[in-house]
Amino acid sequence: MKITEITPAKGTRYTVFVDGEYWYILDVEIIAANQLQPGMEVTPEFLAQLKEQAERRKARERAFYLLSYRDHSRGELVEKLCKSVRLEIAEETADKMEGFGYLNDEDYAQKLARELLQHKKYGDYRAKFEMKKRYLSDDLIDWAIALAKQDCDPQDMIREVVERKYLRYLGDRKGVQKVTNALVRMGHNYSDIKAVIRELREAYEFSDEDERIE
Repeated sequence: MKITEITPAKGTRYTVFVDGEYWYILDVEIIAANQLQPGMEVTPEFLAQLKEQAERRKARERAFYLLSYRDHSRGELVEKLCKSVRLEIAEETADKMEGFGYLNDEDYAQKLARELLQHKKYGDYRAKFEMKKRYLSDDLIDWAIALAKQDCDPQDMIREVVERKYLRYLGDRKGVQKVTNALVRMGHNYSDIKAVIRELREAYEFSDEDERIE
């Protein structure tokens, strides 16, 4: 087997032809490191090593791109990398990102919990659901949520959401149900929802006609 041609592809990448047929696209760094050139004799094992190097480079570049866009959990990063490289390489790349300090599940869980509870005003149930989607462990999720809740009260969160978005709906039964459903979808506890709505209806002197909240 012989490398017959190396032609520019895009950016720093080149298309490599073996025995006159397309074989793979490699970055110039890999080409230079392995001193590849037309006419070079190669073996299947050597070509497999080149592909392995290319996959590792692809995974590293993809990981840096994803982590520059936003923080990720380890599991989330591995899952995304597996769309283009093997699990083994995805895991190795995640290890390197942890070693570089770009990946830390505890820090990420704390930031995410604060964002979901304190800024988006989600309740525990919705926050846990969103955090599990990021491949965080149950124990880590519970720990991070408990920390975030030290700085916020569930009923205060509900009250803020209702006064900002839903206060005008509290004047009739249909509106109260609409608000309740919205808060349930946000993951709040029904007893907290019920207490806050009753309090706000009294505070803003909404009519009690046929409006008892069960």
